[in-house]
Amino acid sequence: MKQKNPTNFSLDKSSSNPVKFDSGDNTIQVHVVSDCVIRVQHHFSHEGCLKEAVSSSFKDFEVADDTQSSLSIKTSKITVKVNYSPDFYLTWYYNDDLETPFAEDLACRAYPYDPKTGAIWHYTRRNVKDHYYGLGERSGDLDLHGRRFRLERLDCMGYDAENMDPLYKFCPFYITLSGTSKKAHGIYYNNFTRSSFDLGDENDAMWGPYKYYNADCGPLDYYVFWGPEIKDVVQEFSDLMGRPKELPPRYSLGYLASSMAYAEVDNAQEALEEFAQNCHKHDIPCDGMHLSSGYTVNEEGERCVFTWNLNRFPDPKAFTDNLRKAGIHLFANIKPWLLESHPDYDLMKEQGGYVLDDEGKPGRVMQWKGGRGTMGASAYIDFTTPAGFDYWKSKVKEQLLEYGIEGCWNDNNEFTMTDDDFSIACEKHPWVDVLHKLPTERTAIGYVGTPLLTMLMAQSSYEAIREFWPEKRPFVITRSATPFIHQIVPQTWSGDNYTAWKTIKYNVPMGSSAALSIFPAGYGHDVGGFAGPKPDPDLFVRWVQQAIYMPRFSIHSWNIDDSVTEPWTYPEVLPVIRSSIHYRYRLIPFLYNLLVNFHRTGQPVLRPIVYHCQDDPETHQQSFEFMVGESLMVAPVYEPNVTKRTVYLPKTYNWYHLQTGKYYTGGQKIDVDAPLDAEAAPAFFRESSLIPLGKTMQHVGFSADDERVIEVWPSHSSSGEVEHKQLLVEDDGISTKHTDAKEYTELEISMRSTAKTITLDISVVHQNFKPAYNTLSFVLKSADDDREIVFAQKEGSQFKVHQKSKGAFSIDMPWK
Repeated sequence: MKQKNPTNFSLDKSSSNPVKFDSGDNTIQVHVVSDCVIRVQHHFSHEGCLKEAVSSSFKDFEVADDTQSSLSIKTSKITVKVNYSPDFYLTWYYNDDLETPFAEDLACRAYPYDPKTGAIWHYTRRNVKDHYYGLGERSGDLDLHGRRFRLERLDCMGYDAENMDPLYKFCPFYITLSGTSKKAHGIYYNNFTRSSFDLGDENDAMWGPYKYYNADCGPLDYYVFWGPEIKDVVQEFSDLMGRPKELPPRYSLGYLASSMAYAEVDNAQEALEEFAQNCHKHDIPCDGMHLSSGYTVNEEGERCVFTWNLNRFPDPKAFTDNLRKAGIHLFANIKPWLLESHPDYDLMKEQGGYVLDDEGKPGRVMQWKGGRGTMGASAYIDFTTPAGFDYWKSKVKEQLLEYGIEGCWNDNNEFTMTDDDFSIACEKHPWVDVLHKLPTERTAIGYVGTPLLTMLMAQSSYEAIREFWPEKRPFVITRSATPFIHQIVPQTWSGDNYTAWKTIKYNVPMGSSAALSIFPAGYGHDVGGFAGPKPDPDLFVRWVQQAIYMPRFSIHSWNIDDSVTEPWTYPEVLPVIRSSIHYRYRLIPFLYNLLVNFHRTGQPVLRPIVYHCQDDPETHQQSFEFMVGESLMVAPVYEPNVTKRTVYLPKTYNWYHLQTGKYYTGGQKIDVDAPLDAEAAPAFFRESSLIPLGKTMQHVGFSADDERVIEVWPSHSSSGEVEHKQLLVEDDGISTKHTDAKEYTELEISMRSTAKTITLDISVVHQNFKPAYNTLSFVLKSADDDREIVFAQKEGSQFKVHQKSKGAFSIDMPWK
């Protein structure tokens, strides 16, 4: 390693935006993207560095105070002071406080690079009181301060959720929350090569507290997002990442079953059909089944993607038809390599569809072959070649969709390679402009980064489904994730977690970090644990009680004894498991509207507590509770043999306990009951919340979705007059008509709470879909609340009101 720090830059006065500085082979550009977003690029001479000439159209800023060695770039929100000679470093200020920087480069060491390898660094000063959040899917506590992370992706089955790094996903974005000003900013490094972040694990007396980012190959390209609220930073980052192309299907919010064991037995088709029968027998709603890779195992016990084991599955089409009749959608596991024994291996070799080694041969990698611990020689499909991309897409259609499989489960798609000289063709680029100007000729993977292949694999799966069923919402699930992938992939999960109490605890901040990083909104965990022993009844119940609040709810296992974790595994706790899953189905309208909000605004469904409560220092390291939207705080149980849960309620808001309706003022720790037989983990609604619920059914669409109840959690009578508005969106839940033809209905429900009354009103914002329910019911949920809830009847109102009691009424909806 050789770190060379560029110096003695001069201002290039021919460029206005970006503001450009030159020093020999080094160029640094500062792009003003908006009032709150600045992009910085450091280019230097190296064969592997991708180069891009970017100009910005934003003009509402000024360049001032040029002294021949420094200048200031000012927007209406922030000021960036640029010291460009002799040393180059930036100092960032909020315009309300030009004395205290919210971020600053480490002078004399800000932008070093290695001219031989092309590696780059970015050193910045570190305030020991600050808090760091994000970086994708991370182990341990929510606050990342004091740790070092590698941004590389591994198949880390059975990982330690408290300590292990790296994991499955890649996102070089994190948020800094100032421990002194309580204001937030974010930074995103636009580079897909192997990277690392040191957020305070390292110390050097010469430089004082610092942190740094390092990537194997440049250029350095980063965005700074000014808040000051965390939700503002996330919004700005989300705007850069873009919005999902379609909404996910509504059934994706149901129980999605899974287990490795089902497809591993000789009578797999029969076993899976029996699972559907057992769901009906035990009154367990179910909407999906992950078809694990056992369906691809050949006579030699090798897993050959896009093939069917006709001994285990004698009639794949009849199999999928039978599960669909039971209301269960199937998602098939697919892996992005071909074993050398695969029947299509030579075909792909001839067509040039593989990642190649430095001799131009298929890059040999050892991959999972068959049973536990087995390996076989294989080659990764190069999705940047038309041959690889089109092969994958055609096989998804021919071997999956034609048989009735409805979704792609993109698994083992980390593309872990041990040779950076393996190369990809770079002929096919992703659907979205990522990184810099991507090369169009064969390039070493170390110069581009393997996340590009994960994106293109997702794109190929997505396009196959979109083309096969043009009017259906494509459903792709991915284990690995990258920036931008949420645009075409609606679901992901935390990978092959281990069955342990530690996991149920630390998967919570892991999910919060992933949500801040704008991964697919349908995020969840393998309930019960994937690897390791079968969960005991206590752990299994607690896992289900927590997971029913999450956008993705899937019980999945590959237990070491080859047993299957199922809702009815333990008859003694089946009643509470059943009750929990029933409650999950009642929550679907609430969760679906949060997915609609993510589709429109980019605001995540899951959120850490600090997301809405950063004014309260107690929340800055509050790791083991989470928000669902802006209204619901969940406090899961993560210890054995307990029936109480201690919870800190942030002072930012006042709260209602979901299970009892009891009101609590914020800013205090409380103990609440957490019995094992409760249908859900302890949870709290912010005062002044409106929560839409539906009815439990055997699966989404089993019967008409003809029940909609709005739970009313008003502001307390002592809070004065408070108003709140809530959108409720309804559509068919399956087609693309919501986005393509605006076939949906949207209501705005408003609530005004005073000391004596709670008044509700409805406005029809958009109506181009007729919901199945004709009546909308409102129920007051706050305990010991003797106020009357009433509907704001206006002259000429279309709504007919039925007052059922002082705390409940219903409205006939005048659907067209």
